[in-house]
Amino acid sequence: MLIKKLFSKKGQLSMEIGIIIFASIIMATIVSYYYFSGYLDSNPKTPGKTANKTIDVLNNFSKKYANRLKNI
Repeated sequence: MLIKKLFSKKGQLSMEIGIIIFASIIMATIVSYYYFSGYLDSNPKTPGKTANKTIDVLNNFSKKYANRLKNI
């Protein structure tokens, strides 16, 4: 019965098959976008640059507060 619903008697694909194919194409497009955006963000240089910025900021704060302690 399910096969009778999916295919028409004239040999044409029914609307349900078209919707399933269209939905799978849309899903593949969305998944590939997020996959490639995650891949580009995981560039080995990006985490290193972020870590260096964080270290620089922490060093600046620690130097500032260490100099304030000397004045006390």
